Formats: sequence, structure tokens, C-alpha cells
Amino acid sequence: MGAAADDRFSRQQRFAPFGAAGEARTRAATVAVVGLGGLGSWIADHLARAGVGTLRLIDRDLVEESNLPRQGLYGEADARAGRPKAEAAAERLAAIGGPTRLEPCVVELARKNVAELLGGADLVMDGLDHFAGRFLLNDWCRQQRVPWIYGGAVGGSGSVLRIEGEEGPCLRCLFPDAAGAVGGDTCDTVGVLSPLPALIAALQCSEALRFLAGDRRPARLWHLEPWEGRALALQPGAPSPECPVCARRSWPALEAAAESEEAKLCGRDTVQIAPAATAALDLERMAARWQGLGAVEQGRFLVRLRLDGVVVTLFRDGRALVQGTDSPARARALYERLIGR
Repeated sequence: MGAAADDRFSRQQRFAPFGAAGEARTRAATVAVVGLGGLGSWIADHLARAGVGTLRLIDRDLVEESNLPRQGLYGEADARAGRPKAEAAAERLAAIGGPTRLEPCVVELARKNVAELLGGADLVMDGLDHFAGRFLLNDWCRQQRVPWIYGGAVGGSGSVLRIEGEEGPCLRCLFPDAAGAVGGDTCDTVGVLSPLPALIAALQCSEALRFLAGDRRPARLWHLEPWEGRALALQPGAPSPECPVCARRSWPALEAAAESEEAKLCGRDTVQIAPAATAALDLERMAARWQGLGAVEQGRFLVRLRLDGVVVTLFRDGRALVQGTDSPARARALYERLIGR
């Protein structure tokens, strides 16, 4: 580490529990950040500024104007262009500088690619906003013995827990009724206090740096309600004897049969189409095929077609967002017509 790097990170090294040894471990670490919205954008910012060796930035989504009050790293130009969050985040983090290697992945974390996306990570950070994805993280990380840090923020409250080893509970132990549940509160339905995601993300990153520095004291389950002025740090207890992961060593999110999916994105007038198998598409060829059908835009990670009041954004892994409809059937029909899969 050169003199310039020593000066850049001198303040965190002077914090005795972290020190030079923690700095070295952090510099050698690979951290995967899954989801780059309200939580993940702030997580990525904190960890890049802390000098984490490699940040793998994983997000399926595009920047929208409604993201800007609570999501770091993005601006109005990103929203107007509908840029992938992973691409925009990597560009902003690169401008900050420092030693961190950035790996943007414009893809949805799914059963078919979880091992590829998370393999080699020393720590996984939860920046997601839905339990289906979190249970996939939970099951894969528990199976592979990879530590991960859960974070949730909605309305005026949020929670954080580092999940590692087999002594403490996993996410399914804590939220057994959330598996397959629908109708729960989301940011689209009950809103979110705009500083809350940044606050929860900062606590997640504090837990991450403590772990990366080698501090293995038992994790606490944090619950914060800043609007009400309440904060709790609880012992999470033992794994549940009813948990399929901890008690029976089964992995529900990894064992379901693969199938193509259509998902209406909450509050967005958008349907996502995800094929059962991942296959790298030739976006340049697809853009050429779409010429003459409507307005075509092409970027590094996507190709976009504006057609008859609908916007189809196709990603290299075959996934598409169909904006301008809330009908999965119409979205699937457009997908098959335009992409032929």
C-alpha cells in the first residue's frame, strides 16, 4: 500500500478496533451487493469509500425519477435515460476513485445464476426489497457457508442482521410466514421515510466492516424506528426447530423447478419477463432486427424499443422489462413477437 493510499484511509485505520490489519483484510475482500436501490446504492457507496477490494454490483432494474429522493449514486440524467442501476452506480463509484475493483452485473439474481453471481464472494450484502430474493440469498449462502447481511427498510422502520455460521438463526427462522406471502407492506404501498434506507445501509456496512476486520462477536438483530426515536439491539436466539434450512438441511429457494416467469412490478405499470434459461443475447443483432419497428436505443447492457405506447427493454441475459402495460399476457405476447423465445 503506497503513501497516497495510506493517507486516503488513515482515519479508519486510526480507529483501533479496525486498524491496519482490518484495512488489509478489507482490501483483499470481495463483496457482492445484491440490489442497488434504496439500501444497495448507499451500501455500495460506503463500501467503495472504505476501500473494499472488489465490489460486485448486481441489479436488474433501471433508474426512475421516483428513486431519486432515497437512492444514492443516481441523478436526473440517469432517470431520463432509463439507465441500468448497476451501470450508473459503477460509473459514479469509479469517479470517486480509490482501489476498489467494480463489477457491474445488469441481471436479476435467480436460481439459475445465483452460484455464478455470488461465487467467490467473502460477504453478501442484501440491498433487495422483496423476500423472494432474500430467501434465495439466505438458502444459497447457508448452503455454501457464505456470510450475508440482511437489511430491510419500509415505512418508518428498518432491521439489520448478519447471518453466518449455524449457531444463529437464518432469515427463514425469523420470518417463517414471509415465504410465499403476498400483500405485505412495500415502499410503493406505504412509502418510506427518505433518510431511512441510508441509515439502515450504514448500519449494514458497519456490520460488514466489523466482519471483514475479523471481529467475530455474535451478531445482533437491530431494529430502528427513527421517526419514533426508538432503536433496539436484540440477541436473535437459536435457529428454529421448524426451519427447513436450519433443521432439515433443505433449500426451498434452490430446489424449485426452473420455469419462465412473468412478474408485474409493484406500482410501476411494468411487467418483467424472465426466461427459464440464461443465454447471452447479441444485442447488436437484436437492435438491427428491430430497426423500422419503432425508436431503437442501444447501450452497453441493453437494447430498448419504443413501440405503440409500450417500451420494451431487453437485457443480454434474455430478460425484458415491458413498460406501459400491467398485463402479463400482453407482455408475454410482445416478448414472443419481438424476441422469439
